[in-house]
Amino acid sequence: MIGVRSIAEPTVKDTIIHRMDPRAKILILISVAFVAVILDNPETMFLMFLIVLSGFALARMPAIKLKTLAILLILLIWGTVYSQALFYSQLPRTVIFTIIRPDFPVLGWMTNGGLFVYAEGLQHGAIQGLRSATIMSLGLLMCWTTDSRDMLNGLVGLSVPYSVAFMVVTAVRFLPIIITEVTTVITVQRLRGFSPKRFGSGIIKTSLNILTPTLSNCVRRTGTLAVSIQSRAFRANTERTYLKKLEFSNFDKAVVMFCIFAALSIVIIKFLYNMYTSGIYYNSSLRPVYAIARGYL
Repeated sequence: MIGVRSIAEPTVKDTIIHRMDPRAKILILISVAFVAVILDNPETMFLMFLIVLSGFALARMPAIKLKTLAILLILLIWGTVYSQALFYSQLPRTVIFTIIRPDFPVLGWMTNGGLFVYAEGLQHGAIQGLRSATIMSLGLLMCWTTDSRDMLNGLVGLSVPYSVAFMVVTAVRFLPIIITEVTTVITVQRLRGFSPKRFGSGIIKTSLNILTPTLSNCVRRTGTLAVSIQSRAFRANTERTYLKKLEFSNFDKAVVMFCIFAALSIVIIKFLYNMYTSGIYYNSSLRPVYAIARGYL
């Protein structure tokens, strides 16, 4: 149970990733999110994904977190690729495998002309999966290497209202507690002779039995938290003091400036390239820019 809860809790270590200013981590996450949404080149997307994964090596993440990351990535990428391969609707489409033929009784009619695996869908799903996996991996790296107090100070340092920042950090802190409660409920069910992993009715009954006690405990904890913050005069003063003062290091400044500059450059290049492909604006002096966008972005 302790091991399960440690999955969601941050790991305290003295690494270059842990020592980064929380404001720098937030700005890097925002920059990478913009780039991941804009990029369309699979090679560039995969390179950025590998760069993000290298952060886990630098942070020396424990094995349980790496296993959790691997499982989440496999489920995310596989689900995205599989769904896009089956339901890709753009043209042209190249069928590489037939699951249900159009003339198959009943199912052919129910699937509106059969069910196929498309080559273009696999490629599109791979790009979408890498896009989501990159953002999710960097978000997990940020949560696993940043203490909740530092995250709160970082959000406030970026001019986020204190109430909003407090709600975000509180939601993140509630996650390990919810995971522990779910694990406790499953353990109790197994001690009573119930098999929660049994396929079919076992999974359905497990979900229903977990939902009620988990929601009731969340409501109880929320009420206790509300009374606690009100008794401490949560909004009595507009100005607040903080025990730890945040300060950008030279490394933080360099990484943040590089990420913001790269994100802005990619956004501008893609914008100019889309203007060119749409026939809205073209300038012969921007041919190198168009070539970069076409070949690498």
